[in-house]
Amino acid sequence: MKAIFLGTSGSMPTAERSSSSTVIKIGRDIVMFDCGEGTQRQMVKARVGFRRDMIILISHLHGDHVLGLPGLLQSMSLLGREKQLEIFGPEGLIDYIKSFSETLGGSAFPVILYEIREPGVVHEETRFKIISVPT
Repeated sequence: MKAIFLGTSGSMPTAERSSSSTVIKIGRDIVMFDCGEGTQRQMVKARVGFRRDMIILISHLHGDHVLGLPGLLQSMSLLGREKQLEIFGPEGLIDYIKSFSETLGGSAFPVILYEIREPGVVHEETRFKIISVPT
C-alpha cells in the first residue's frame, strides 16, 4: 500500500500545494480521497494512471474537495478509459455531477454514483474494505 498526496492545500491552491486530493495505491488499484481542482495534473506528475481500477471518495461538497471531478472525468474520457468508475460521497453528489455533466457532456465510460447517508461499509473487496463513519 502506498499513499500519494496529490494536494494538501486548504480552500485555495498555492504555488507549492494543490487542492485536496490523496491517492492510496493498493497493488494496481487506486482509492482517491477527494478531488480538488487540478487533480488530473497532479496525477500525471505523480505517475498515477487514469485507466486503473479506481474508486473516488468525496468527504464533503466544498469546492476544494470536488472541483477537480469535471476535469478528471473529461481527461479519463479523452484518454479512452473504458473501466467503470465508482464515486462515493455525501448527499448532493449526484446532483453536482449531473449538473456539470449536462453542461460539459457526460463521461465516455460508466460512472456509478453513491450517496452515503448512513455509517457502515460502503465498499468491500478481497484486499480492503471502506467504512463510512461520522466525524
